[in-house]
Amino acid sequence: MSELRVATRGSDLALAQARWVAARIEETQPGTTVSLIEVTTTGDTDTVSPVATLTEVGAFVRAVQQAVLDGTADVAVHSCKDLPVSGPDGLAVFYPEREVPWDVLCGHHLDSLPAGARVGTGSPRRAAQLRALRPDVEVAEIRGNVGTRLEKTREGQFDAVVLAEAGLRRTGRTAEIGHRFSLEEMVPAPAQAALAVEIRSDDTRIDLLAAIDDPATRLAVETERSLLELTGAGCRAALGAYAVPTTSGIAVTGFVEDGSGPRRAEAVAGTPIAAASALQKGLGL
Repeated sequence: MSELRVATRGSDLALAQARWVAARIEETQPGTTVSLIEVTTTGDTDTVSPVATLTEVGAFVRAVQQAVLDGTADVAVHSCKDLPVSGPDGLAVFYPEREVPWDVLCGHHLDSLPAGARVGTGSPRRAAQLRALRPDVEVAEIRGNVGTRLEKTREGQFDAVVLAEAGLRRTGRTAEIGHRFSLEEMVPAPAQAALAVEIRSDDTRIDLLAAIDDPATRLAVETERSLLELTGAGCRAALGAYAVPTTSGIAVTGFVEDGSGPRRAEAVAGTPIAAASALQKGLGL
């Protein structure tokens, strides 16, 4: 009998994600049991800084990664979009099958939002694309986990909130969805809805995670994260990217808003770096 200790943040969503990964490992590796270790991160204790700023510096992942590096845990599970493009040495990463990647509006349908409605999001990317769709609404910073943000909407602090559909699916809250944004309406964040599962690169049990790695998800995530690396854009940038492997290559759609205004572009290429480079050029970055 082999046991793996999985480090995770303690939020409802993080625990749901870690339990899902644990179930996948136990399903593919009979005789392996998985236990969870909750880790408190800087992002959990800092309730003042904007979410995008905390994500860019790895505030939601560094302590979880350190638990693996120092031997407190064997495996770390993260929301992949929380991972900075540069991480600590000594960790190998695997990507299980991705959930649906779309952003959703909770509290209203997009068309039912009244003029001047207050919509909460901590993402510059979501804010920029929402303003393009509904320039008549007020976009305001919001903090907290999925449940907290929904509760703030029910309490009337916000008329609606933009969230990732994947998080609502993983926590059983899809009934809260008022509007699902299409790719044409809102390009997701790089690696949104994907999970990153890390283990020490010298751990002899690394094959346990290789067994749950999804090739299509890996190609998509590597393409989207390559765009982040090429552009030097962090989470404070209004940048979106969504890639899909196809028979003709990796097709990727991007969005950016900066001092030159909002732009969208599409590209297709044979490798993640080539697709990301083509999209970078198309976006004028």
